[in-house]
Order: sequence, then C-alpha cells, then structure tokens
Amino acid sequence: MTDQTNAYFRAIEQASNESPLTDGQHKAYISWFNSFRSQSSTFEVNDLPWPRDIHDFVETLRTAGVAEFAVTERSTGLMEGLHGLAAEGCTMQGLCTVTRSELQWDGSGTAEYQGILFRT
Repeated sequence: MTDQTNAYFRAIEQASNESPLTDGQHKAYISWFNSFRSQSSTFEVNDLPWPRDIHDFVETLRTAGVAEFAVTERSTGLMEGLHGLAAEGCTMQGLCTVTRSELQWDGSGTAEYQGILFRT
C-alpha cells in the first residue's frame, strides 16, 4: 500500500467521529485496516460490500489512490459483487495470490489466499 493510501485511511480514522462513513466507505476502510494489519502483499478485499454500497466503496478506493486490489472473498454473493465492480468501471486483471501475515499456534507465519486482481 502506498503512503497516500495509508494517509487517506488514517485521516478517515481521525474524522470518523465527526463525519459518519457510508457503508461503502466503511467497507473500504475495513479492507485497508485488515490489509495493513495483516501486511497483505496486495490491497485485499475479503468482504465485498452490498450491491447498493459498491459505488461508494469503489469511489473511496479511487480517492485513496488504490490502483488495484485483490478480491479474496468466498461468499455466495461473490458473483453479484464482481459484476457490481465491473459496473463501476473496475477491470478484472486475472487470478492472483495474496500473502498475508498471520498469528499461528506455533508463532507468526504467512498464509496464501487465492484471489482475483482488479484495477480501479
């Protein structure tokens, strides 16, 4: 993640008490938070927003300077979410693998997750 992206979402953290976030903005923030915390190799989205919130979600990612992101979600609503991203102008780049840090019973380690890479 870029410094611009990190600064944008840190500013959202500071301002969230003064200005509530839309559900789409909140999903974008949570995706950043989880990606940052897990040191994901790519900006990772493991929980797409509801279709009605996709527009705000994508606009927030674009404003934050997120050029591409990996969808690692496995829900039953995945297909609807992928089509929602396409309707917002995001383009599928192909399959990818995201590596993230995880705490494991025997210490810290990394894990790989299958995903679909999108460009905003």
